[in-house]
Amino acid sequence: MAIGQTGKKIDARERARLARTRVDQVRAERDDKIEATLAEFFTAGDERDALIAQLATLEITMGARVTSLFELGETATRIADLVALAPKELKRLRGLVAPVPAVSSVPDAD
Repeated sequence: MAIGQTGKKIDARERARLARTRVDQVRAERDDKIEATLAEFFTAGDERDALIAQLATLEITMGARVTSLFELGETATRIADLVALAPKELKRLRGLVAPVPAVSSVPDAD
């Protein structure tokens, strides 16, 4: 009977090994899907960050152009009509433009 018991133990171990392999395969497939999904998320995040930076640059350009229109003597109401933006948005865009510092007329000492 000892031989029969040994055969049963080997069979049980083999079945256990197969069950573990099957579960590990399902887990590995799930992990692969998780990694692929995270990679897509991070790629989209990187693209979003690039677009946010590009948007900031464009808004600064828009603000500079709005400032130029003010310097040309246009009023806020007229500029708002011309560019189809609310006065509040004009003010926000204008605020993005750093004021140009006044140039000192004092020459540098050598």
